[in-house]
Amino acid sequence: MPKSNTQKKMDVVVLYSSGHLGSALIMNKLLNMPEINIVGVVKAQPLKLSLRGRAKIKQHLKKVGWRFAGLLFWQRCIQAFGYLLTFIFPFLSKRIKPAWKIAKDKSIPVFHCGNINDLECQQFIKDLNPDLLISAYFSQILKKEIITSPKLGVLNVHPGWLPEYKGAMAYFWVLSNGSDRGGVTVHWIDEGIDTGTVLARRSFALKEQATQETVLMYTAVIGAKLIGRVVRRLLAGENPQLHTIHPEEADDYYPMPGNKDFKRYFKQRRFFRIRDVLGLLVLKRYR
Repeated sequence: MPKSNTQKKMDVVVLYSSGHLGSALIMNKLLNMPEINIVGVVKAQPLKLSLRGRAKIKQHLKKVGWRFAGLLFWQRCIQAFGYLLTFIFPFLSKRIKPAWKIAKDKSIPVFHCGNINDLECQQFIKDLNPDLLISAYFSQILKKEIITSPKLGVLNVHPGWLPEYKGAMAYFWVLSNGSDRGGVTVHWIDEGIDTGTVLARRSFALKEQATQETVLMYTAVIGAKLIGRVVRRLLAGENPQLHTIHPEEADDYYPMPGNKDFKRYFKQRRFFRIRDVLGLLVLKRYR
């Protein structure tokens, strides 16, 4: 049961994907919410270059193709450059920060996980005794032991309109499908894939020049605001569900895009623009 409204803050563990700009943006916004106290971070690490890790990387590259992988690597380089600028120039110090910097500044414990369902990670979360886990574009599937570890449950920010856009990279598919509106959803996580109870949703217009990166940024900004509304209702002891799913709504699942999907997409849209990434990190756009 939710706590009474005498509690002023929710103790939260953030589930964070290393190098993911959406994860960083949500973490920065959660940090500034008076209703939320971040007590820990579980950070999903990239695949290690072990024998098993190399095999998984090779399999992933075969699926998505070298062009997408190269663009993703180039995007991460631009992000790193943007973060570097914020450290070099003091007047940029209040811009968006990566999770490790926030954790260091605020003395927030971080668990670097290869698999969130491992016993060591379960114990890390248990020791923190959080009210909520908040998944900020976390890249791993949660099992029952993790889902049931916080007092209230696990909230997920999904970069798509549920239940119409279940699955990976909804921000890719909404553009690939030629939709004129994108969406973002906050829902409880259960043992299915994007099947938990929807608590809040919001749609937004897609501009003609929208890229995956700009759509992702908008979903992170809007998603963080929706998280704030849900948390405030939980603190007040109210039903956090703000939306009802209508029976006639589309209910579709989209898998991780493959090489052919990306080739078709690149004929229509760009993956990201350097000015968009630096605009977020340095100029505070999309706030």
